[in-house]
Amino acid sequence: MALQYLADSNGWLTFDHQTPRLYITSEDEEFDEETLRAWKEEGFIVQYLPMGQGGKQYVTSLHHLGDGLGIGERYAVVAFGEAATVCLEVFSEPKTATSKLCSLVAYYPTAIPDPQRRMSRSFRILVHLAQGSHEEETVGVIRRPEVLGIQGKRKTVPKRVTPGIGAGGIQAKIEYPVYTYEGVDPGFAEHDLDQYDGVADALAWSRSLSMVRRGFGAEVDLERVWDENLEHKYHQKNTAKILESFTSQPEPFVNYTPTMTGGIGQDELKRFYKDYFLPSSPPSFHMRLLSRTIGVDRIVDELYINFKHTTQMPWILPGIPPTDQKVEIVIISIVGMRGGKIWHERVYWDQASVLFQVGLLDPDEVPEDMKKEGLEMLPVAGSEAARKIMDVQCEDGNDMIDDW
Repeated sequence: MALQYLADSNGWLTFDHQTPRLYITSEDEEFDEETLRAWKEEGFIVQYLPMGQGGKQYVTSLHHLGDGLGIGERYAVVAFGEAATVCLEVFSEPKTATSKLCSLVAYYPTAIPDPQRRMSRSFRILVHLAQGSHEEETVGVIRRPEVLGIQGKRKTVPKRVTPGIGAGGIQAKIEYPVYTYEGVDPGFAEHDLDQYDGVADALAWSRSLSMVRRGFGAEVDLERVWDENLEHKYHQKNTAKILESFTSQPEPFVNYTPTMTGGIGQDELKRFYKDYFLPSSPPSFHMRLLSRTIGVDRIVDELYINFKHTTQMPWILPGIPPTDQKVEIVIISIVGMRGGKIWHERVYWDQASVLFQVGLLDPDEVPEDMKKEGLEMLPVAGSEAARKIMDVQCEDGNDMIDDW
């Protein structure tokens, strides 16, 4: 029996005058509850459709998914495994009534339509392929030879799953968007399977969410909740309000990467902010936003900060007594969102520059073996590195490169 999840009303997400109905389908009678919940929390009415034994009954079910929808209403499908293979085949056929399908996302199907075939423009399509963790995976490519306008017999040819181009894994020679995920096996996006891989799942999730939202014409406002978090973290210093901005599920976490400080879960985050982060902010602390990039489920901030190190600051200089030195750095904050709340924050900065500016790292202290190789100074920059980000012309570049 199909499982249905009703969407909550929320102010951060609006749909284009329609009911955002999302069907998730796979071979199994039951499916990964975390994935179902994640889609539901993004504002969709989620219904699970098991493939069962497949065959004509399953295909007929796919043909009738749009029944009962009103004028202007559409639906999306997210399919896994063999069910994804069937969905790709069914919905790529011109004869299939797809006027109400807005997006189709296929996770690790065993076969895909002809790479040179242009898919219907009436809906969006996205395919995720696993390259394999031990042996390279193959995927069937469905071809239908055509002679004088007459289609020949359907043929499926196995092809090796290649890495794709660049760092993103997109397959450049396929007409519709297909991404490859290196070092993982089919099942990487299902939390209840041994093949689950958090990194690949998160990347595929962002792409899938974007595709489905665009299909429905959804508009999102992620900035407000993040700016409220910043306000209570740096200005109001309100632990309870900070915690309200985080999810309860998935378990939230914060990681200040260079010092590995932060917390996992509401209890650790409460302790971290209340006892270590909020009391440690010196009066001179100043922050300025340099750039902000907003994605479908994350925000990336580039922030200039400066302060005088007059108090102990466990998140950036743990265990270091106040040095009374001025520090200028640029930090990068990557904020992941789920269901209109903050799931995690990962923060990066140049810790060598911080240690240099407070007098704990001397660039002239070169190891003897490196001195013999001709190294005179460690390649570490101070506050000028942050200033050059603020104004690229204010400092000379390439001074650390010999003979520049």
